[in-house]
Amino acid sequence: MKTRMPVVMVMAIMVSASGGRADVDRKVPVERARNAPVLTLYFENDYFGGEDRHYTNGVKLSWISGDLTDWGQEGWRKNVIEGLPFVNRPDTQKNIGLAIGQNIYTPQATNLVVPDPADRPYAGWSYLELSFISKTERVMDKLAVQAGIVGPQSYAEDSQRIVHEWINDDAPRGWDSQLKNELGINLIVERKWRLYGRSFSETLGFDFIPHAGASLGNVQTYANAGGLVRLGFNLPSDFGVDLIRGGGAVSAPVDDEDPRVSEKRNWSFFVFGGVDGRAVARDIFLDGNTFRDSASVDKKNFVGDAYYGFGVIIGTWQLTYTEAMRTLEFDGQDGKSYFGSVTLSKAF
Repeated sequence: MKTRMPVVMVMAIMVSASGGRADVDRKVPVERARNAPVLTLYFENDYFGGEDRHYTNGVKLSWISGDLTDWGQEGWRKNVIEGLPFVNRPDTQKNIGLAIGQNIYTPQATNLVVPDPADRPYAGWSYLELSFISKTERVMDKLAVQAGIVGPQSYAEDSQRIVHEWINDDAPRGWDSQLKNELGINLIVERKWRLYGRSFSETLGFDFIPHAGASLGNVQTYANAGGLVRLGFNLPSDFGVDLIRGGGAVSAPVDDEDPRVSEKRNWSFFVFGGVDGRAVARDIFLDGNTFRDSASVDKKNFVGDAYYGFGVIIGTWQLTYTEAMRTLEFDGQDGKSYFGSVTLSKAF
């Protein structure tokens, strides 16, 4: 993990320099892609990174609708949605996304009943997410709202105990010191671009997908930017693979050459590498509760993720595996964080 991170980036740059034809502006049919909702299950755990600390577990189940054209039938709901910023550009596919998820955070020394006050606190975040998506073959805009709860009522402690039973590991002992219950809300915006794509044969291709966004809320407030490169056979026509985060991946096809809806090619194999950097103003999992005294640490204001992995598509199913590294998040942190991510999705 620690030595292989640049490999995918270097491969992509070498291949792009070798020639090929640009594909970003090529027009292809979109009818089947428009009518293909996608269900995705995410699972992330630091067990894959050989650790048990910091961001230790994340699960998310998301559903992205097929194209809703003009946000559906006339009425007050359509009027409200059409008044939203960022997601009402003309001549775009329109989608709604629903998700439920949970993130779990622990200090490094999970065997202590009374955690080290200089280490990050125990915390859990269970949430629902509603998103509005507007996209073309080249640009995707997303506006999302996350609402949930931090603290004991997130049931993160129970979830972690179950996971540790699965992997036959000792359960952390300091959950009595976790952050207190607090309702949380995040408003998230993000734009992605499919700026550069090339084909080097009938099946082999490369693309580059940068992104920029922001989150505002009592749980997390930040501005972020980054990008993803992919190299492989029969690349999916979507906006790439992401770790669990607000905004994040929308893996629904955007045109009919995507292997999940294509009549000619129903398989894909690809490798990828990406980065995401955040300027952080608020992180409840480090800053502590907003309106009550709680455990806290002094956070870093700039945090980055670097990740790489591979993806496989067979028919309407897609499986991806990612290894990720996260830079230091707070003062006194003992080393970077490493974790793995698995996604399984199906287009309908």
